[in-house]
Amino acid sequence: MPYDNEEDDEMELRPDPFEPLPESREGVSHQLRVAFLHLLKEGLGRTTAASQLGISNATLKRTMAKSRSFREAVKHVEQVRVDNLFTGLYVAALRGNTRAAMFLLSREKR
Repeated sequence: MPYDNEEDDEMELRPDPFEPLPESREGVSHQLRVAFLHLLKEGLGRTTAASQLGISNATLKRTMAKSRSFREAVKHVEQVRVDNLFTGLYVAALRGNTRAAMFLLSREKR
């Protein structure tokens, strides 16, 4: 979702997703962003994590649309979770767990 506001462009240039923004310019506060990323890391989905923190889906989407660094941090945490799941399944398959092996084989890109 493109924004024509210069302030939004400035937000995109911030290199650190954990750097606090002035309250008037952000949809989700710095503390809530950190808590949200922590809940994602612990295994919750975006909707559940947002709900537990009292963040509406619309506010979360708006914040992610405005802040590239936060959006990338969310995607990174989710990718780490996927990688960890794959690693766990792979190790289980190597140890003889046929269900894990079958699951991995069924998901293999052909």
